[in-house]
Amino acid sequence: MKPVFKNIPVHKIDSSPFQKRKYFDADKLKDLAASIKNDGLIEPIIVRPKNDRYELIAGERRLKATINFTPFKTIQAKIIQVDDLQARRISATENLQRENFSAIESIEAIVEIIDAHLIEDNEYESMGETPETRLNVLFGKLHSIQNSLDRQSKVSEKSQLLLHKFVQQLEKIFKKLPKRLEWKSFYVHDFPLVREICEDIRKISLENQLNKSQINAISEVKKTSKEAYQHIVNHTHSSDTPKIENNNQGEKSASIFPLRDMSAREIKQAAEKIIKNEIKAKQNRKQNLLDLNLTAKKIIMLRLGIPFHRIAKRLNISQKTVVESSEIIQSVQHDLKNNISVPESAKKNGLPEPLVWHIALENMTDQERFKALNWGLLTWDHWYWNDLDYRFGDDWPGRIPAQLVAHTLFYFTREGQLVFDPMAGGGVVPDVCLAFHRRCWSFDLSDRKDKRPEIEVYQWETKGLKWPVNNKEKPDLIFIDPPYFKKKASDYADNSISNLSKDRYLAFFKSFLKLAFHHAKPTTRLAFLNADWRNFQGVSALDEDERSSILITHYAQIMSDAGWKITQYIDCPMSNQRFHPGVVSRMQKKRTLGVVRRTLIIARKR
Repeated sequence: MKPVFKNIPVHKIDSSPFQKRKYFDADKLKDLAASIKNDGLIEPIIVRPKNDRYELIAGERRLKATINFTPFKTIQAKIIQVDDLQARRISATENLQRENFSAIESIEAIVEIIDAHLIEDNEYESMGETPETRLNVLFGKLHSIQNSLDRQSKVSEKSQLLLHKFVQQLEKIFKKLPKRLEWKSFYVHDFPLVREICEDIRKISLENQLNKSQINAISEVKKTSKEAYQHIVNHTHSSDTPKIENNNQGEKSASIFPLRDMSAREIKQAAEKIIKNEIKAKQNRKQNLLDLNLTAKKIIMLRLGIPFHRIAKRLNISQKTVVESSEIIQSVQHDLKNNISVPESAKKNGLPEPLVWHIALENMTDQERFKALNWGLLTWDHWYWNDLDYRFGDDWPGRIPAQLVAHTLFYFTREGQLVFDPMAGGGVVPDVCLAFHRRCWSFDLSDRKDKRPEIEVYQWETKGLKWPVNNKEKPDLIFIDPPYFKKKASDYADNSISNLSKDRYLAFFKSFLKLAFHHAKPTTRLAFLNADWRNFQGVSALDEDERSSILITHYAQIMSDAGWKITQYIDCPMSNQRFHPGVVSRMQKKRTLGVVRRTLIIARKR
């Protein structure tokens, strides 16, 4: 029967059951409606008669534009007599020829075309309930058979028959597509997009007319960070482009453009910035140092491997009562299983965050702990961090990055081993040891029993130096981060070694390093962190008085004289962000050379 062309009432037209397209841009529909009002309908819609009404086959955009944005009550239509299979094929082919189809819609249209051509085959129909399932099974079988043949592997007669039966049909279908395409390429590069995509990504891709690269990028972002995904999705519907602004850490925040205007690379870069800013926000949130209750104090000290008799003495309790509360541990474990964050659980249970991290990171490898803390693991001997991680350690002069301690533990200790920290200061070392499941004995001249029970009180005398404990067990690592000569001296206690003269300062380390050597076992490693001290203030590099300097080489010589063999020098520069631009400008005018180099010297017993 020949097609009939006539105007039919729009209210008598039903939507096509074969139409895969779900999203239509309202602004573009209005533009199309304006064109229809001015110039008429250039191409009629295609319908078929059905139960005294009409069923749409092709032209849904034209129909929607006419109904919603024009005064017209009728529309020009091409009426044809076709069965369901023919209607489906026409609808799919018509869709694929549209220029404004998104990547997802184009792939879905190709799936429809292939499925419509093959569905009458009983073997193909039995492969699944939906077009996507059927094609996934068929493509998978054909691809596997073809790969076996390419490798010259033996293929069964049944498999060869399947290949010959369907490959010719597929090649014929793909040749007739508006864009020539190989079926194997479609299966490997395009088909996974509709097979694996979740519904919200599909909706976003349709709304924004995303291409394949953009879809893959936004899908990858969702897998990596739900927060970054939500931020990008929620901030890309506006046509206004936000300006790049600096946050209070001086970092540039992610600039989000309308999603359809962002390349795949820009989507990934925006996500990386968002993730980085989130990590910074978490790390820059300072610990709320609590006056700990007795139960929390005992748990911390026990988990750090401090002997019972020293815990009892420190807390002024009977040694018989030095036991751990399983209730608090179980409460934290319950919180973590229910996706309560570490800070929230710490606050709820009245515990310091490092202890909650200790529980959260249990049964993990060190690499997994780095990942959980959002720390990159550095492979080379240059360890640089621009910022401190405020989740570990207290506000303390000369505070070191927790990441530096973690890297030292990673490379030079193993889980459960004992770390000795003779000058604990703000407690970064015991905090990180707790998180990474190392035992730690730490000492400092400042007594903060209520907040830092694990840091035992000890004053290192400049004469007649003695080891603070008499235990037979010797440490696996001695980590010493002493007060640097003259630096921050005014911030330390009057009896700090930072206030000593150069000769007495160096003499202290001669005594200490010999004592440490005596209390080390053959496998003990020494990690000594310090920096050059040069009297560079206000003078040019040429005019410095080197006689007043203390260089890393001086410490290295003292270590060697004490019996230690140096095995590694690791550069751990201090952040240069601490220098005000005005200070830098004055230094440059005077040709003053400042110090940001800091060195971690690793040594073992000779």
